[in-house]
This record gives sequence, C-alpha cells and structure tokens, in this order.
Amino acid sequence: MGKKVAIIGAGVSGLASIRSCLEEGLEPTCFEKSNDIGGLWKFSRSHE
Repeated sequence: MGKKVAIIGAGVSGLASIRSCLEEGLEPTCFEKSNDIGGLWKFSRSHE
C-alpha cells in the first residue's frame, strides 16, 4: 500500500472517499463516532 490517509466519518462522503483512496493505492483509515456506518443513510426512528 501507499501513503496513509485519515477519513473522518463513515457516511456517504466518507465511504466514497475510502473507495477512491483504495483505487489510487492509498491506505485509508476511517474514524466514525457511532457504531454504524452510513451516516444519513442509516435511518432510525429512535433517538440514540
């Protein structure tokens, strides 16, 4: 792998960024504050 890259958030933009990094031969590490990925795509009726 190539250079290391930090991705903040595993929402739609973060996931797309991870994919782009992998396609370019970079080594992404994603930091997400919640236990789930998806950001606004992750729908929940309850407030956690």
